[in-house]
Amino acid sequence: MGRKADAPHNVRTRRARTDIREALLKSALVEFGANGFDGASTRAIARRVEAHQPQINYHFESKEALWAASVDYLFGLLGEALDGALPADPAQASTSHLAAGFADGIRRFVRFAAEHPELNQIMVHEATAASNRLTWITEAHIRPGFDAIGLAWRTLRDAGWVAPIDSDILYYLLVGAASQPYVTAAEVRLLAGRDPRDPEWIDSHAEALVAILLPGLSRNE
Repeated sequence: MGRKADAPHNVRTRRARTDIREALLKSALVEFGANGFDGASTRAIARRVEAHQPQINYHFESKEALWAASVDYLFGLLGEALDGALPADPAQASTSHLAAGFADGIRRFVRFAAEHPELNQIMVHEATAASNRLTWITEAHIRPGFDAIGLAWRTLRDAGWVAPIDSDILYYLLVGAASQPYVTAAEVRLLAGRDPRDPEWIDSHAEALVAILLPGLSRNE
């Protein structure tokens, strides 16, 4: 016999559980980004999405589990945003194709950093001292991107397409320059009188970074 169709109530219940879990993950990212792991409050996380603290306990066995799940969720979004920007094997790609992909990756990352400032906020909180959380987030999520960016940059550098900058240093130049205005958005508004979340600012920011790192590939040229 065929599978019995779900009753409407069961479908709504399952969907509601999925929705509240995702809402809690998004809320957790804001809370962990603003206050760090130790300063974050699970009560505040629940309150932000009009949930109850027992719902956190239902979906996540601990605060640590909620933190890890929210970080997994965030880097999953980042992976989707950057998917396909760099060739799978930079060594086999033409340097022009690789450079164009690198520039596209910069644009995508700036847009992601503008939409998700909690990425840089969480990393700043976690990376200031050695911990099991830092080891996990580095090995599970940071190192693959670090290695891919480093390989692509060294390939372009050796081909004479970019400045002779050490790839490790380049990684931090890129991440810091792409993220800073959105982490310190309040300062930008005070100093420049502009909103860094404005699409025009984001596009200009991305093209400026491309122009600095990959001269000649900016769309403003």
